[in-house]
Amino acid sequence: MSRRRAVRRPRRVQVSFWRRGEPTSYAGYTTNISMTGMFIATNSPMAGGTRIRIEVVDRDRGFMIEGVVAHARKIRSDLARVSQSGMGVRFLTVEELIRELIPAALGQTEPIPPPSSPPDTVMLTELEMPESPAAPPPSPAAPVFEPIPEPPPAPTPYPPRPAPQPVGEGSFSVHFTSPEEFLEVYRRDILQGGLFVSTRHPARIQEAVMVELYPPIEHAAPILLRARVVQRFEPHSGDAGGLNLLSGMGLELLDLPALVEKLQPIVHRLRE
Repeated sequence: MSRRRAVRRPRRVQVSFWRRGEPTSYAGYTTNISMTGMFIATNSPMAGGTRIRIEVVDRDRGFMIEGVVAHARKIRSDLARVSQSGMGVRFLTVEELIRELIPAALGQTEPIPPPSSPPDTVMLTELEMPESPAAPPPSPAAPVFEPIPEPPPAPTPYPPRPAPQPVGEGSFSVHFTSPEEFLEVYRRDILQGGLFVSTRHPARIQEAVMVELYPPIEHAAPILLRARVVQRFEPHSGDAGGLNLLSGMGLELLDLPALVEKLQPIVHRLRE
């Protein structure tokens, strides 16, 4: 009797997903989910074998994961009441992601050889101390004189550390394609004090940056905000030669109350 590797459970959670190497996101929701994959109901299913990045949002919780489309189905609009379009996605494991980064290093690890001679000092904790009677004092022996080693050369002084970068050295911009996208990012990310900026040149961790938000309103002035980099995803070439979907940086927004106050008029206008 066959058994599934992981039990699938019915669960409806909002998701967004991206095709590898493309910035455009698509919306959907899960119909079931397990420890190894999920089925996403969407009107934009990807072909089998497509590598995608998925963002799962469940109220104030969520996560991002990369996966591969295992199977997909596209239902005509006249059959939507009978079935639904969607795709089954298998999650990529940590081992698979690491294999992409260092494919040459896997399978070539050699065991660490034992030391050629016993160490000079062995430190034991109380739990490791053997319970044996104290050994008798050693008998006197003739002293052994060893040559005095030459003193090691003086260490080379380290070069001075570079001065910290001034605030606002990095400048980035974020554009929105529709009011719905702006309102979703505002509710999901900005109100939680964060923002993800897709860029091929992410700033360094803990570096302060300036970001210009361009609302999806004609002739609207950009909103300038200050943030600190807390996550950094380096761009690298994938199997198809395109950029990975994690190319960018996660930001912690600074002075969040003032930023929300600036954005409130725009949010009210877009909701009308």
